[in-house]
Amino acid sequence: MAAKKAIKFYATWCGPCRIYGKVWDKIVEEKSSEDIEFINIDVDKDTTGLAAQYKVTNIPHTVVISEEGDTIEKGGRLNEQELLELLN
Repeated sequence: MAAKKAIKFYATWCGPCRIYGKVWDKIVEEKSSEDIEFINIDVDKDTTGLAAQYKVTNIPHTVVISEEGDTIEKGGRLNEQELLELLN
């Protein structure tokens, strides 16, 4: 089991989501050797119920869950530094 989970909520039609997706993908590649599970949820096709669970009303939206179960949420398009801070 991963020590942390990072969930990105997005939609394919969302322009800011596409821009944020590039930052997200870069961090995923950089952190791929660490114990973080990265999850992408398209809010229009969410069958997991996670968008409802986290009450996602604006996208992009990021949730980071620690090993202890603590959550940090941040809405909007994050830059690389902001995403790294959430993960740390």
